[in-house]
Amino acid sequence: MEALSIITSISVLLLVGIIASVLANKIKLPDVLILILLGLAAAFIKYQGKPLIEFPALFLATISILALALIVFDSSVRLRLRELDVHYMKALKLVIVSTLFIFLFFSIVSHLVLGISLWLAVLFAVMIIGTSPEVVLPMLSEYKGEVLNVLKLEALFNTPLTVVLPFIVIDFMRGAPTGVLPEFISMLTPFLTKLVAGIGAGVFVGLILYKLTKKTYSPIYSPLAVIVAAMLTYVLSENLGGNGVLAVTTLGIFFGNIAFKQAKPKAGLLSAESVLTKALFIFVFILVGMTIKIPLTLDFFIRSGILFLSYILIRFIAVSLCFRSKDYSFSKKLFMTFVSPKGISTATVVFIFAIYNMPGTAYFIPGISIVLDLTLVFILFSIFVSSIFAWQYKRLVAD
Repeated sequence: MEALSIITSISVLLLVGIIASVLANKIKLPDVLILILLGLAAAFIKYQGKPLIEFPALFLATISILALALIVFDSSVRLRLRELDVHYMKALKLVIVSTLFIFLFFSIVSHLVLGISLWLAVLFAVMIIGTSPEVVLPMLSEYKGEVLNVLKLEALFNTPLTVVLPFIVIDFMRGAPTGVLPEFISMLTPFLTKLVAGIGAGVFVGLILYKLTKKTYSPIYSPLAVIVAAMLTYVLSENLGGNGVLAVTTLGIFFGNIAFKQAKPKAGLLSAESVLTKALFIFVFILVGMTIKIPLTLDFFIRSGILFLSYILIRFIAVSLCFRSKDYSFSKKLFMTFVSPKGISTATVVFIFAIYNMPGTAYFIPGISIVLDLTLVFILFSIFVSSIFAWQYKRLVAD
């Protein structure tokens, strides 16, 4: 009966999520915003004193890892290294500068405003680095231009960072040195092992996938092989002591730039992966809203507002430094600053940490709850603000 209850809950959530996404696209609203709000609302629905929709922790942990693997692969496989042009270089410059600024300055602001440890502040900073302009792209489907291209490419570059950096920070937090150089050096060994094992697993599975898709194509089994490869890469890397997220990122970049280019035919090779990723996209956003309980206090919203404004200021400075050309007016820089919504990569990382936020679990860190709450609020704030500026695209950006 429990299995039937879980299947029923999954079916209902996906059905409601699909309907909400379709309606959101028709009225040109970000479906992500609607999905999270649905999750928040579902969390308040009770039956006989218990949540109406509830999933076992093991099921949620499994879904979170599956979503992470496929979403990381989906973003990294679209990164074409040989197509680098002026837009790619501008986007890469923006990613580097904004990442450094947020890492350095936002960590300090978070540490001071929240009174949390510097490690937690750094974790918070790296979790909000990523951007997902595709969240508001349905609102801008009739427009094209350099600004939009740069924002899209920025998301391609920083999505792997969004899902890799938090886990690297967690690894450092577990063995945070006390300031003694030998301890820090000794901690680098397992860290480098994770990097080497992760990259090695990604290349190894990528070579196998390359051989499978180079000459032989099956409309059923080839797309399925892509999905299995992404999952196996994560599992293989983790079992070898590597970083599973880095491994899948390596697989995606390798496959997107070598194997996919020579696959015959290309059409349909990623079709099953895209459909499954979209289903997980809907499911994860609803579950994030259901799992994380935002404190409904004035103090919390004041602090979150101060932090979000600080983030916007830091991003504006980064954008201004990267785009000092006369071609980029103040209004364009303002648009690029505010249209930086957080998307599925950020939500998935938050979801994983929320599931494992219990003593004795893999990613449990004392005091991490405030970081998760604030990251969810940042997702909502960023999507809402991005939507407002997306509506003003024609007035602010004249390409």
